[in-house]
Amino acid sequence: MANGKTRKPNWRCIKRHRNYTVDDVARKLGVAKGTVRRWINTGLPAIDDIRPTLILGADLIEFHKRRAKPKHKSNRDQCYCFKCHVPRIPAWNIVDYIPITLTGGNLCGLCPVCCTLIYRRIALANLPVLEGIFEVTILQAEEHLMDSARPCPNDTFEKEP
Repeated sequence: MANGKTRKPNWRCIKRHRNYTVDDVARKLGVAKGTVRRWINTGLPAIDDIRPTLILGADLIEFHKRRAKPKHKSNRDQCYCFKCHVPRIPAWNIVDYIPITLTGGNLCGLCPVCCTLIYRRIALANLPVLEGIFEVTILQAEEHLMDSARPCPNDTFEKEP
């Protein structure tokens, strides 16, 4: 793309019971034809004894599922580290609870490997369970501008009658 951002292929547009040519797959997924040919060379099943080369939709979906990265499931005692890209137990089992809404907030701790902040979103009702696992410090929510008792600094001008 022109702005330097890459776009992931939209695999949901592939129909399981349809046959595709290399050009069709490239257009549907928004990738280059060379990319589709590279996928064929690295294991995407294709019918290439006839021209044009045909790719079955079911094979294309299965190829995508095999190549997809596994999702990380975190346990109750883990928070996600965005630098390490894995869930980890916070260092020294110490976390801060930062309320965001009336019913939920974030747990925030330190990653024991890279020392960056790690987070986990939780409901306020689940906080007592996690207090048995972690040493939790409950922080006050940040004050919103509308909740402030101080007048707005732009309100000092005299108003016209």
